[in-house]
Formats: sequence, C-alpha cells, structure tokens
Amino acid sequence: MKNFKVCMLTTGFPRFQGDLFGTFVLELARELAAKGIGVDVLAPHEVGLARNEHFGRVGVFRFRYFFPTTRQAVAYGGGIPSNIRSSWAARLQVPFFLLGFCCGALLQVRRGDVVHCHWTISGLVAYVATRLWRRPLVLSVRGSDIHLVEHGLMAKLHRKIYGWMDVVVAVSEDIAEKLATVGVPRDKVRVVHNGVDHRFRPGDRLAVRRRLDLPAGDFIALFVGLLIPIKGLDILVEALAKSQTGELLCLLVGDGPLVSQLQRQATCLGVGDRLRFVGRQPSDEIPDWMAAADVLVLPSRSEGRPNVVLEAQACGIPVVATAVGGTPELVRDGETGLLIEPDNSQALAAAIDRLRSDDALRDRLVEAGRAQAERLTWSASAEQMAEIYRDLLEAA
Repeated sequence: MKNFKVCMLTTGFPRFQGDLFGTFVLELARELAAKGIGVDVLAPHEVGLARNEHFGRVGVFRFRYFFPTTRQAVAYGGGIPSNIRSSWAARLQVPFFLLGFCCGALLQVRRGDVVHCHWTISGLVAYVATRLWRRPLVLSVRGSDIHLVEHGLMAKLHRKIYGWMDVVVAVSEDIAEKLATVGVPRDKVRVVHNGVDHRFRPGDRLAVRRRLDLPAGDFIALFVGLLIPIKGLDILVEALAKSQTGELLCLLVGDGPLVSQLQRQATCLGVGDRLRFVGRQPSDEIPDWMAAADVLVLPSRSEGRPNVVLEAQACGIPVVATAVGGTPELVRDGETGLLIEPDNSQALAAAIDRLRSDDALRDRLVEAGRAQAERLTWSASAEQMAEIYRDLLEAA
C-alpha cells in the first residue's frame, strides 16, 4: 500500500518536550512516523504555545477556543474532567471548546487518509468533521471514558459515538469487555495495548538519589501522576500513618488540585515528614525518579491500563496497585507486583511493609515485571495500529 497519513484528534497532548499530558499519544505518533506513516495531531491550545509546531516528524496543530487565550480553562491543568468539576469558567467554556475543536478538525481531517480519535469526545468531533470530508474513523477508548457509558444522557451519547466509528480500540481487555456489555459489536473492537519507552530502564539508585538530593538510606515509595481524587492519594497518606516501615519517604511526582488538601491531611496525621511533593517533572526525568525509588504505589479508584506500571517495571522497581480496571492485566498479585483492594489504607500499608522486609519477594517481582515490560513496546503497539489503518483503507 502507498504511504498514507493519519490525522489524530486528542483533548490532551504534550505542550512541550517532557510534558506528561497525553504522552501516550505522542509515543504512538512517533512510532508510526518512524514506520513511514505521516502523522498530524490536533490538540487544544494553551497560552504561550505555538499554534503549529513539530515534535520530530509529527506535526502538531493547536486549536484555540476562548479569547483572551489566557482565560482558556477547559484543557490541561488537572485534566478536563477535574477542571469542569472544579471551575465554573471551564464549564461555561465547554461549548466554545467543542466549537473550536470542530473548526480545527474541519481543517485538518481532509489532510489525512484515516482519522484516529483519542478519548470519546474526540470521536464526536471527528464524526461531525467527516460529514464533509469522508474518512475512516478509529477511536481509542481509555479508562476515564468507559465509566461515562453506564447511565444518563452521557451514556446514550457515548454509545452513539461508538456506533459511528469504524473501529473502536480498547487499551485493555477489561475495557474491551465493558464495551461489549454496552452494545459495541465485538468485531468492531480491537485491543491494542500501550507500550513502554526505551528510556525506562534500571539506573544507579545511589547515584540518582545523590543527584536528586534524596536520603540514601530511606525506603522510598513513589507515585507518578495527576494529584486528583480518582488516584486515591488520600488513602496513600493514611497508609503512611499506618505503615510500620521506619525511614519511609513517599514522593508525589505530579501536580493537581489536591496538593493543599493532601498537605493538610499529612499534617493532621503526623506524617508530613514522610511525604514530599516533587511537583510536575519532565517526562524525560521520570525514569530517574523511578530509579531512585524502592516501590511504585498506585492506589487508584479507577484506571484504564496504567502505563506508569509498565514504566516502573521496566525501571526495575516493584509495584503495589489497586485491583481496578485493566491494572490486574499488568500486576498479577505475587507474580509481577502486589494487588490490593481500593480504599484500603491498611492493605496498602501492609504491602509496603511487606516489600520493605522481604528482599526475595521484591527481587522476584522485579525480575518478572522487567520481563513483561520488555515484551510490551511502543513499536509493537504502532505496528498493530498501522495494520488497523491499512485494513480500513483497503476496505474503503
């Protein structure tokens, strides 16, 4: 088949080199471009960003949706769902966001042969845009999307959007099963797992700790992600107070609306000295923070198929995570990590203590986790997606 181009629509994309927003979209786009497939991405604008730019071979076009642009409040920050829940300005701007997205899509989709949407709302925009420029439609569904199909008007809208797509891609078997339960034909669903970047690999723990000014002898638990309610970080703070591990330090890498609340909670529980807010870090530096840690903790109340688990496993640190969404596909309890139930701070504390005291268990989990991460690459994910695109174009 001749060379073709993919137009990607997304509600989140890195704003600069090393930004964590939508990194999986960028990683997939880069790998597709490396295979000779043209890729353009349409994403929301933020003040200070160029409207048009390139990330390597990937073209990026950013749509503005409110003026002055300094007031744009829907995208980025704590993420769109969190922004809309916490800000009247964000809620009022949603119609303008959708209008700006649609206008940008009308200009971009005609330049591609296939349209690939990330998150369900992008599927709605793509459907509107392709009424004029007919193109095959692919929609990737992640953890935050699938919960909106359970009830209410949003459920009906999401089901309608799934019906408009030519292919619906689930990032986990769990999501694929949930799509089937809400009526998406199984032959329309493909499972394409996210991969892990080659930058994630074991490092020199003591050397990295010296560079990051971290105590050499502490047992360090690490969280990486947005500081938002669904991540269960209040449970993590409670677990720090219940843990029997001495010299325990927990690092929170990321930003979000819960910083002040978590600080107050840690102070009230007397574990302020066990909790350090690192803030948002460039994605290129996340491997160093992982190399410095003894365990990754992910106490989420909901997940899709969390890439941070794969990244930690590739860096050679064990994982403690909640048994939600697609996480058990990556963390098999006692084999590739430790699984606990959500909202159980005692279980989380016990798992941390267990890894602190059991070197043999920790080594076994690290070895199995690394072997798993080595098999799941972005190159393999991109090849699966490319095959989906080719099938659609041949059928068109």
